[in-house]
Amino acid sequence: MAGSEEKRIIARGLNPPGPLLLVKKRIAEFSGGHLRVIVSSEDAADELVEYFLDMGAQVEIDNAGEDIHVVVDLTKSGEDE
Repeated sequence: MAGSEEKRIIARGLNPPGPLLLVKKRIAEFSGGHLRVIVSSEDAADELVEYFLDMGAQVEIDNAGEDIHVVVDLTKSGEDE
């Protein structure tokens, strides 16, 4: 998922559904491109992965210390719709 500027949402320390609600609030700012959401728990990461996969986006998980990074390619989301 390299090659374009990556936007970030830092949702570290928020329990589910906090990170998902934050992403839903700010997703309009990220029409296309790459997005990295930084969370503190596997539950929050799993919830985000499910949300982005339902959108048709490509999703990767990157563990960085105690943080979990949900890396999303929004350039291809919704192509099959």
